[in-house]
This record gives sequence, C-alpha cells and structure tokens, in this order.
Amino acid sequence: MTHPRLSVSALSSVRWSFADDLACWRELGIGWAGLMGAKLGHDVDARFAALAEAGLRASTVVVPRFDLSAPASWDATRATLRRWTDAVAKHDGWSLYLTPGRPTGAVWEQLLDTLADAVAPSVAYARDQGVRLAFEPSRRTEVSFVNTLADAVDVAERTGLGIVADIGNFWMERDLRATLLRAAPHIDLVQLTDVCIGTVGSPDDPPSGGRVPFGEGDLPLARILGDLKDTGYAGPLELELIGPLGDREGYAPVIRRGVAAAEAMLGQAGL
Repeated sequence: MTHPRLSVSALSSVRWSFADDLACWRELGIGWAGLMGAKLGHDVDARFAALAEAGLRASTVVVPRFDLSAPASWDATRATLRRWTDAVAKHDGWSLYLTPGRPTGAVWEQLLDTLADAVAPSVAYARDQGVRLAFEPSRRTEVSFVNTLADAVDVAERTGLGIVADIGNFWMERDLRATLLRAAPHIDLVQLTDVCIGTVGSPDDPPSGGRVPFGEGDLPLARILGDLKDTGYAGPLELELIGPLGDREGYAPVIRRGVAAAEAMLGQAGL
C-alpha cells in the first residue's frame, strides 16, 4: 500500500483506456485515482464497481465545463453534472473537477457573474449530495478565464465552487504562502506536479513551463508542500504527470517514478 492520500490522475496516461489505467493503479497499490469522465463510457456504475473491487476511490472525476457564451446550453451541462454527482456520491468519491470556462470578451467581473449564474444549481445539488464540486484556475485561457490562485479565491467565495489547487499552475504567484492560507477553506483537491523552468537537465528539456515527472523539475516542492500542510487540507493528493516524457518513455515508468518521489516527499513534509 502506498501513501494513503496519494492519487494518480488518468490524465497522466491520457491515451490509455480505463482498463489500462486500472491495471496500473492496482500494481501501484494506491487508494485513490483521478478519473476522466470521457474514459468511463456509458456503464459508469460498472467502472466505479471495478474501482471499488481494486480498493480505490475516485479523488475526482473530470467533467464538462459550462460554455459561458451560450446560456441555452447550461441546462444540458447541469443535467450532466447531476448525473456525475449522483455517481460520485453513490460510490463514495471525493470530488468533481471542471474548468471555469474560456473568456468571452466580457470584462472579468462580468464573466464571474456569468459563471456564478451557470453553476449555482449544480453547486447546490452537489452540496446536498455530499460531493465537492471544484474548479481549477489555469493559465490555459482556452479553458479558463481564472488564471491565478488569488483570483480563484474570489471565484470560490462568489460561486460556492471549491478550488483544485495545482502546484504547476500557482507555484510562481506573488505572496504564495499567504494566498494558500487565504484559499485554505476552499481547497477541495490538491494536484502534485513539477515543472522545468530551464535549470534542470539538458538543452532537450521541455521549454519553460513544461511539465516533468514529479520530483524531476525545478519547483521548490519541499517549501510548497510545507505551505500546503499548513492550510490544513486533509484530502487526496493527486499526481498529474502530464508532459512529453510520458509519450516518449511510456506512461508506466513515468508514473512509477512520480509515485516513488511523491511518497518520499510527502513523508518528509509530514503530509
């Protein structure tokens, strides 16, 4: 059995099937896994049953985001989120994960109001079912108008959504420790990633901002993990090992190295 809070996201093996993911997770002996809704197919109950049989719970399920420019589509998205909420609640999962939606040309505050209107019924339903509905702030503007952890706190307070705190997105933010402590009541999932910023390895390394296996990049992980511990967050810690090395070396060795590094660092951090 690995670290009891450690999870591996299916995004780490994005081109694998659910069956391939499950075989890897079984081998690793983890107790949590981050799921991609798109990989689960139509028989979601069967997939969750297979997880449970392997001793796994869902740390999160990646679900569709709202199209903030198309209010007519929101009822359909809400219906989809309701189905996923029911599935996660039924099978004792931890959270649902969505991105907040791309910019539409409206000013930021208007986008926030639009998102709040779109998600309100889904937030209320998830809360009633005991499921955390959370979003990830991201510098990828094609999926998110919320680009910093600091702004994510304002979004969480306005919408009731939780925050997916991904180290790879917020590591360079100003006053990071203070921001993490301010975000603490809203953090519903922590994702563990590492980034090459140009000082590790050879000229063949990914460019600045490129993801690398956990523990093999440049990020000050010990400091960040210490700050995360001080937030009091006690849920799953999900490895998201996306990046070119998985495609080049194969997903399995990259995942195994990431899990081994995370176990050592989490132990040292007292998480």
